[in-house]
Amino acid sequence: MKKSLVMGIVSALCLGGSNVSAIVSFPNTAAIASAEKLVISADQSRVWAMDANEFGSKAFDVKTGAKIHTLEEGMKDFTVSDDGTRHIALVEDGFVVYDATLQPMQSKVQTISINQEKVENFSYAAFVPNSHTVIFLADESDEGKLIGYDLDKKVVTFVRGTQQFGELLTSKQYVYVKGEEAVYVYTHDGKFIREIPSVDDTVLNDIDVTRDDVLVVAEDATAVHVYDGKNDFQTVAPHGFVTATDRGVQSVAIDPSGSYVATLDEDEQFRLFDRSGRRIFTSLDKRDDFTKGPIAMTDQANTIMIGSEEGTNLYDGSKVMERTTSILIPKVHAAIQAGKKQTLQLTVQQFDGKTKSIRTGVNWSTTSKTVQIKKGTLYGVKPGSYTLKATYEGLSVTLKGKVTQAPLASLSDVDWLKRHWANIEKSGTFEGAYPFSTPYNQIKGSKGTISLANSDGVFHGPLIKDLLYRNAATMQYPKSNRLGIVFLVPALSERKLQKQEILQAFGKKYKNLWPSDGTADYTVEKGKKVFARYGIKTHHQYVVGKSDIIIYYDQNDIARMISISQF
Repeated sequence: MKKSLVMGIVSALCLGGSNVSAIVSFPNTAAIASAEKLVISADQSRVWAMDANEFGSKAFDVKTGAKIHTLEEGMKDFTVSDDGTRHIALVEDGFVVYDATLQPMQSKVQTISINQEKVENFSYAAFVPNSHTVIFLADESDEGKLIGYDLDKKVVTFVRGTQQFGELLTSKQYVYVKGEEAVYVYTHDGKFIREIPSVDDTVLNDIDVTRDDVLVVAEDATAVHVYDGKNDFQTVAPHGFVTATDRGVQSVAIDPSGSYVATLDEDEQFRLFDRSGRRIFTSLDKRDDFTKGPIAMTDQANTIMIGSEEGTNLYDGSKVMERTTSILIPKVHAAIQAGKKQTLQLTVQQFDGKTKSIRTGVNWSTTSKTVQIKKGTLYGVKPGSYTLKATYEGLSVTLKGKVTQAPLASLSDVDWLKRHWANIEKSGTFEGAYPFSTPYNQIKGSKGTISLANSDGVFHGPLIKDLLYRNAATMQYPKSNRLGIVFLVPALSERKLQKQEILQAFGKKYKNLWPSDGTADYTVEKGKKVFARYGIKTHHQYVVGKSDIIIYYDQNDIARMISISQF
């Protein structure tokens, strides 16, 4: 593939975790030798790792990481023909050609004679696909030469001058030379085709190309550009795509199909994109311990290789088909009743056609005041319309919905309240409750507590079904055996009372008590366990004879408690 311009020192490579349920997992499958350049064979079965520090190249199985060959030779560059029968190592004062068994095809270093001039200072080499013709980039006495050479016939196919001495790549149709601020394109016979300049007027850090001329260019900025050589090198994404980093991209790779682009930036972070520039979120994204070595991919990103001075790691990218391509908010979230809540979820469409529902990793928002969103839960506040927005893995989607007024729970709740009201008018307390004349020590039930947060308002007493009884003890009469107050907690009998139901049963002649800008937090305990916590917003008072009735409403006008005391 190519040589990285900047090398770093690698840290220990450990897979990072993620709490995003739909993120694509790329497990580490093998570790091979350190590499300054990675060259994948044409059949993608093996990868050559060239390391200038160890003076040689080693071939490894792409799937298992098992070492296949070792070529111990001090070299500046290395390349191999598609059929695997020719290997070239650029050495000092020439190059060496090896056969399929890595035996030298000549006993001495070879040079090229052009017009009685011997060329021996080669910088880069790359085979023309499906041939034994190699393209050399040579630097001779400060005058560059781009040379085509047929190894079988031992003849020069072309030679031309060039001032560019960057990375050299080949495709089925062209030869590419990376200059400092542009990529230069030639035919296989050395004809100059065009210059592809830096879009952002910055230095080019790295390039890669497929055999079918999809060219990817990483600039010394945060943008990567992809060009289609079959379409007059038009950009695939007109403005390039940002690699989600504030630092420049140092290494770039494109898979042989031209479907995926991988980058490694100055922050030592790996990113994967489809060729249009859409980010693919993977398990490697959370890591920041990669060094600035070369990267390479097999077809469809099935294997991803990240090299360094201390080792090259291979990752299984076969699950890239599970990447997110679109998102949808289910229609169930298009309607909610006031006072109700829904656990928000998002439907994710994958590239392989499968769908899944997720709850984690989604950013939910709304500007509507009819609903609230807290920790992934949607709350209906008051009737009206709303718009939900979900953002996930760079994709956003909205859904319009309505908050409706919750209907009356049932006629039985209103009838039940009316029976309580009739009993209050007749006996001064709830239906089925002990009368206030009952000695407190005769009331037996389980332990119950109602307490007001941040105050001394704590009511202990026996709890029978949905009624809690408390004596009339005071600081002056701490041992009072008189019943003082009775609390009705509708939720203990699985009832949810709307304000309209209270008004229908109790009437509209009430007083507003204790106006407040906030809410008072009440806790109901059943036994030793907290049954519920209620944020009480308003209090309505009814007076019937000697009975003082107080209704405790939350901010959604749900009656959470009803108390009766006598004066």
